[in-house]
Amino acid sequence: MLTVLIALGIFGTILLFLQGCAALHRMMAPRGTDRAVERVQKWSAPEATGQLNIVRKESLSDIPWLNDLLIKARRFQPLRLLHRQADCRVPLGIFVLAMPLLALGALLLALSMHQALLLALLFAVVLGALPAGYLYWLKSQRMAMFERQLPEALELVSRALRAGHAFSVGLKLVGDEAADPIGIEFRRVFDEVSMGVALPQALQNMTDRLDCVDLRFFVTSVLVQRETGGNLAEIIDSLAGMIRKRFELQLRVRALSAEGRFSAIILFGLPIVVGLLLYKMNPDYMSTLFTDPMGQNMLMVGSFLMVTGAIIMKRMVAIKV
Repeated sequence: MLTVLIALGIFGTILLFLQGCAALHRMMAPRGTDRAVERVQKWSAPEATGQLNIVRKESLSDIPWLNDLLIKARRFQPLRLLHRQADCRVPLGIFVLAMPLLALGALLLALSMHQALLLALLFAVVLGALPAGYLYWLKSQRMAMFERQLPEALELVSRALRAGHAFSVGLKLVGDEAADPIGIEFRRVFDEVSMGVALPQALQNMTDRLDCVDLRFFVTSVLVQRETGGNLAEIIDSLAGMIRKRFELQLRVRALSAEGRFSAIILFGLPIVVGLLLYKMNPDYMSTLFTDPMGQNMLMVGSFLMVTGAIIMKRMVAIKV
């Protein structure tokens, strides 16, 4: 049975490696004349004279059956949303294939090292969750950058409105002048409006792509102003000022909670550092903790308590403004 699992793990690893190489080659390949020739052929084809389809088709994997599964299955909707919000260039199919393969490889590795089954399952779950954790980290970094850029983008839209331009022109100015990620998002809204999508729908699509509360305030303000009227430039200016004041309050709270965060880091890292030092000084003494069943149970319970304590302390010092 173990031989069959090892063979399946090797086969899955090779398949994932080939899929990753194909995706890497596709991302690094220059947009050259081949794509230009394909576009010319599509436009010159006889069936191109009919009605054109401007609906954007989303490709989540190069494997047809996996792409259809990711699009149709509801269980993958949260992962699709996370991948879209992270704006990752790697196809979602690679992450979906990587999670079970990493979990299976971790389980086989732990069993080959004669670890307890419960500890092996815990190691497999942690390693299998790494791709999703990487997407969540990308999303967090992108959302933090977007929130820092939002006040300046709103002020740019407000200045465009005061100069007599339309609201869509202000969106185009942000898309042309601002850096990513806010530049590309506002540019997408302007492109959708230019293609005929209604402005409320285009703004709603942007809020679906981005997990930002301040952006929802901005979209709600614009939609309400379109229904009731008012000075949109002043509304956007006041919203930008509120966001800046909230950032100042967050920095002040972060400075006041620095002691608690530093204490949490020390309490979490001290057992690990002490354990490594003891293992270096006396390997035979510490190896019992990994080989003896009681030591493995103690290690598992201790790790669970440490992670639980770290989460509790993080929630204690994380003050939302």
